[in-house]
Amino acid sequence: MLKTLLTLFFVVSMVSTSLAAVTLSVTPLDGSNSLRLDNVTAGLNNRKEIRVQVASTDGNRYQVFQRLVEPLINEKGMALDSQAIETASYNNTNSSGTLYLQNVERVNLSEQHLYSSGQGGDSDSFIMGYSIRPDQVVEGGHYTGRLVFIVRAVGSDAQDQVIVNVSLESQSVRVIKVAGAHVDDRVTIKDTDNYKTLTDYVKVAFSGNDRDIRIYQEFSSWPKNVRGDELGQGLLQFNVSSLSTDNAMDQGAVVAGLDRVLIYSGSARANEIAVAWVIDPEKVKGQDTGSYEGKLKYVVESSDGREEFFVNLECIIQPVFTITVDVPPGGVNFGKILPNSPAQEKSVDVIVNSNLKKPYQVVQGLQAAMTNQKGEQINNKYLMMKVELPAGQKGQPRFTEFTPVETAEYPVFLSDAQGSPVSFKVIYSLQGYPGVMPGDFLAPVRFSLQEN
Repeated sequence: MLKTLLTLFFVVSMVSTSLAAVTLSVTPLDGSNSLRLDNVTAGLNNRKEIRVQVASTDGNRYQVFQRLVEPLINEKGMALDSQAIETASYNNTNSSGTLYLQNVERVNLSEQHLYSSGQGGDSDSFIMGYSIRPDQVVEGGHYTGRLVFIVRAVGSDAQDQVIVNVSLESQSVRVIKVAGAHVDDRVTIKDTDNYKTLTDYVKVAFSGNDRDIRIYQEFSSWPKNVRGDELGQGLLQFNVSSLSTDNAMDQGAVVAGLDRVLIYSGSARANEIAVAWVIDPEKVKGQDTGSYEGKLKYVVESSDGREEFFVNLECIIQPVFTITVDVPPGGVNFGKILPNSPAQEKSVDVIVNSNLKKPYQVVQGLQAAMTNQKGEQINNKYLMMKVELPAGQKGQPRFTEFTPVETAEYPVFLSDAQGSPVSFKVIYSLQGYPGVMPGDFLAPVRFSLQEN
């Protein structure tokens, strides 16, 4: 973090518009004619104080207010952020009446009610504290503005005011924030997200920078589920983009690993970087369903040293139990079958995707006998089928040799005990035979997926 030097001067000058019945004075407690806030930050113990005194002689109630007459503006014409100056009254520093603003508020252009006297309008005094929030002073320079204190009698025209000239000498303060788009310490992604529909991502933002910085990303802990099983390597991808064009490492989708990756290098004064995360839809097949929790670490390095920021990354793998059947054009359709026709073969590809880790079966159903255009049935013993399981695929095909197709529903494939995803072929063969009615024959085959 850059060294911060903030100096705030309150030069007190009396501008009286009062009747003699009520008068106001403002005095720094250190006895000087200005209030210096060197290296003062937010917090009660770090505030500098001034005493506000009201002298009342006519016994009427009165109220005290403060407001900025002019916002603090530097030599470049840039206004100090309205969140930068904090103020609060000190409890029990008055002897009568009611003291307000006992919770920290920001000094602003609207009147802030500080004090109300009792019914007798007795003279009184109280203490106000002021401090600076350096993280809100992102532009260096010499700032000047004016603060006014006002006392008004209730029920009469009596009033008085004190103008306080305010100045602030400030160096730039680099502010860095790393957070989720919706929840500061967390980013949640689903296996159904993609870069176009993604709603959550990591935001890395900085301002007030005046030197070269490098921002790195790495995993502090790789995502795991409640059983301690890790999310598969190669499943996570990220993409870095920037609201400016200054040196964000936008290289398209990058496969995430355990190594540290440079996502920004440059000297921009301010920037906001978005790191979008997705799960590869192709590689996620077979990954156990559930929530996987990990932690991302972002490291900012410069000549000042290094800072570290952490964001939790939750990866949600949703339950999948689907079957896809890729059939040839026109379905399982055998054309121009004659008594002496050689066997014709047609095949369908069956793809099962499951991450439930439970065994399943693929069921084939032939609801009716194969018929031609005239509705004439074929003898089913000449319609054969078999299942081919490619090497490396897990499970047990029921028919590895050609077998007559039955008009019924029955399993043609059984998964392994872990219910692994699979891809296999079902091959159908129809051969002409004596007495077959010539024509084109269509088989109404249906596949379904069932848990064992």
